[in-house]
Amino acid sequence: MSYVTQHGHSVSRRNLLRVGLTGTAVSLAGVMLAPGTPVAAQVDGPSSAVAEIYQLQSAFHRAKTTQDLDLMMSLWPEGSRVNSQGDPNSPYVGSENLRGFWLNSGSWKSPRLSLVPSFKIQIEVKSDDEAWLYFECHDVGDYDQPTRSIVADLVMAGTVKNLDGKWLFWDMTSGSGATLSPDHYYLTA
Repeated sequence: MSYVTQHGHSVSRRNLLRVGLTGTAVSLAGVMLAPGTPVAAQVDGPSSAVAEIYQLQSAFHRAKTTQDLDLMMSLWPEGSRVNSQGDPNSPYVGSENLRGFWLNSGSWKSPRLSLVPSFKIQIEVKSDDEAWLYFECHDVGDYDQPTRSIVADLVMAGTVKNLDGKWLFWDMTSGSGATLSPDHYYLTA
């Protein structure tokens, strides 16, 4: 398959991919060589566990963005909890309470695109079945419109557990991430 540029030149998919990968490599090299710049998320643990925990937070943001309550609930086993800072009804423990928490959250009240600064994700695998996870959610309202804007900055951090071979949220704290900063973390292990 070929694409035609605005100047009328034909570019194959292979050449387009080659140029894109070369640009990515050059960009990464620039980041890696920049003094004082972190080159990766802060992770510690076996790579398979880390990858599975990344998948867990990815599924969380997909569930929020697509308003898929079944997917969201599949990430929280019975007995898990969310401590929502500043919420007088917190903590939310168990499937029914968590379901109510999500249904009353901004992500289910109005469509949002939930974005994550991946370089700020923190994962510390403490054992084969327990880890610390930190991530931020920056939600864009009207994401498919010219009026789009950031409508929420949130953080989530706490314990995730490997239950029957699957990493799931267990005891998480959520709160506001109102001050955007590339090097500020709201909750720590």
